[in-house]
Amino acid sequence: MEISLTGQSVVFLFSCVVGGLLGVFYDVFRIIRIAFNSKWLSVFFQDLIFCVFSAFSIILLVFYTNSGTVRWFSLFGCFICFVLYHMTVGKIVIFMSKKIIDFIKKVLRFIYKITVIPVKKTVLLILKLLKKLLAFMLKTSGKIKGGMYYKNQKREAVRDGLRGFYLYENNRHINKKNKKTAKNINRIIEKDSAKEQKPIEKSKKKR
Repeated sequence: MEISLTGQSVVFLFSCVVGGLLGVFYDVFRIIRIAFNSKWLSVFFQDLIFCVFSAFSIILLVFYTNSGTVRWFSLFGCFICFVLYHMTVGKIVIFMSKKIIDFIKKVLRFIYKITVIPVKKTVLLILKLLKKLLAFMLKTSGKIKGGMYYKNQKREAVRDGLRGFYLYENNRHINKKNKKTAKNINRIIEKDSAKEQKPIEKSKKKR
């Protein structure tokens, strides 16, 4: 189907608009790459999305402006406007985007230094102190348990010894002097146990 010169001009104008918009859309991906340092796989998918979107946009343009008939000047208009945008306005947009992104990164880096890093150091210090405190408590409790076990064992040994001494005493009818000696031995052992108990009680008070 033939179209007039005016119609061709309108189609070409629409094509130029689509080409410029595609240039803007592609700059979005370029800004994302600058901001996030995109790897090759991310760049590949970004280019793939752009190609699919561009093909879909050109197909819609052809059907809307020329009832599905492809005209070389419509494709040329898209291409030339995309290149012109990329060489002129696109360079300014990318330049300003780099400056803005660098400024934002510096601000975020500064905020990270004055907030996250001190908090991180404080948390690590607290965890370190808690670890030392826990180790000290376990060590102290181990000593206390060991002392109590030793004391109980000693008391049982003394009790068994005195029981045997009294049995021997009753069987042999030993005189009062031996009974007094047994009482003195018992008193000395109790004093010894009391001396051992004092450090344990002090360690409990410190805790």
